Amino acid sequence: MSCFPYPRDTDVESIRVPLIARTQYSITDQTNCSDSFKRAACDATTQMFNAAESDHQESTSFSLSHWRASVIQSWLFFRLASEALGRNIRHEEFAGAQPDGSHSSIDLRIPQWYWRELKARWDELNNSLTAAELEAKRTELKKVYQSAQIVLIYIDNVANLDDDKLTEILLSVHMLSYLVAYVLDSDTLKVAKTSTMSASTKLLKRRMIKNGWCEKRLNFLDASPMSYPEFYFISSLKPPRINSEDHSGCSSDKCLVTNKLSMPLHRTDGCLCEDIVVPVERVKTIVASGGIPVVRITQSPLGKIELEVVPYTPSCRFIAISHVWGDQQFGSSQNCLPKCQVEYLRQVLSSLPTSIEDWGLREWIANWWSFRPGEIEPPSRAYEYFWLDSFCIPQAIDDADLRGGAIESMNLIYAAASHTLVFDKGLQALNAGRRPASIAAYGRPTYYSPQDEDLLDVVAYIYASNWMGRAWTLQEGILSGCIVFPLHGSLAYLKLLRPSYDGSPGNKPTTEIKFFECQRVPRLRANAG
Repeated sequence: MSCFPYPRDTDVESIRVPLIARTQYSITDQTNCSDSFKRAACDATTQMFNAAESDHQESTSFSLSHWRASVIQSWLFFRLASEALGRNIRHEEFAGAQPDGSHSSIDLRIPQWYWRELKARWDELNNSLTAAELEAKRTELKKVYQSAQIVLIYIDNVANLDDDKLTEILLSVHMLSYLVAYVLDSDTLKVAKTSTMSASTKLLKRRMIKNGWCEKRLNFLDASPMSYPEFYFISSLKPPRINSEDHSGCSSDKCLVTNKLSMPLHRTDGCLCEDIVVPVERVKTIVASGGIPVVRITQSPLGKIELEVVPYTPSCRFIAISHVWGDQQFGSSQNCLPKCQVEYLRQVLSSLPTSIEDWGLREWIANWWSFRPGEIEPPSRAYEYFWLDSFCIPQAIDDADLRGGAIESMNLIYAAASHTLVFDKGLQALNAGRRPASIAAYGRPTYYSPQDEDLLDVVAYIYASNWMGRAWTLQEGILSGCIVFPLHGSLAYLKLLRPSYDGSPGNKPTTEIKFFECQRVPRLRANAG
């Protein structure tokens, strides 16, 4: 068991840090310990530069690299771990054998026994010491923590990018530091964030690119730094749609897969259904008069799918559709979509409950006990009208003026919409389970929502989704009062992406919920642009 969570549905192997420390740190040997710690780490850094500038043989360079990493693991990782716990930690307490049975290593997620003992120690100190005595203990550990952070960040920014062994050790210190700061005082202790200059950040980015992620998509790290436990979790996810997209040729400046506008595909291979065309002249008339067109999917007496266009009025409840054109679902330059895509859209729209606050489940819950959760039908089909750019913005070249006017009104559209449905192919394929409704006081409404144990995966995938990386969707996300992400078999309401965790025995440990800060809703929009 580990302190930090790991994606549930992934085949990306976790990182195990080699155990190469040779010096056993002792908290009883503290003659000016902070200065000796800094000297040891700085000496290691000096050796690094000297080795790089000299003409040593390969074996000598390897021994220096190994020695440097060993010193840093002893004096950064094991010193901080021991001082925080108040006892000397033996190396083997953290170590375990590699999966192949080879040399010992440390799980980057930190063994859970350490978290439990650390929390128990500081809880006991809090109960047994006076306020002054406790503050003295905290101040002493803060000095150790802060000195470790100074050296850690410095070495991380100058480390040799080819030395993965050293970088993994630095990354393990970042993970341990976050844990100690959380227990000690997460509000006043500064925790290092990801940085484009740091070797640890670059290591995790290389890990993601190797596993099939688009390099350009990873630019979100520049706009929205995060803690290393957060980034490690995200870097452990399987890339969305890896089987259908090849990002090996992408760069940090350009994605070769989603860089251009494409016509929509059908829902299934081999589908030859007809296109459903919106009444363009009706759309143009409404836009020309300064109005906003909204669409309703109807069916003729003969069963033919048709689109009805009406002008928006304040009494009209409608859904705004936000999507990525590169997904080839709802983006069209012809003001039409394949029939299969229109029917899929109608199916999703019909499954939305009336509102987050009023789920209208009274009669539905009364019948719930006679059905299996997987057979529950939506309790509401309240939304008929929607706004979609492919239907509601004139796309013809000759209608450039009308198109410009319609685009200028998009801020009003997303602000007025009852919900904004975000369609992202990677998220739509994410199976996060489905739960029956919950009526617990202060609980999370769970109608068609992801299961608690899948929430971290859901939030992380949203954070790293293609939709989150588009500047065009920035205003859509900011202005929308209620954002909903359709997943495979469930709906993820952005406002409700928090667990129904109550701290009771049997629930997820606090470490697996509170550590992952990217659950905080305001940060989910910070990286768009």
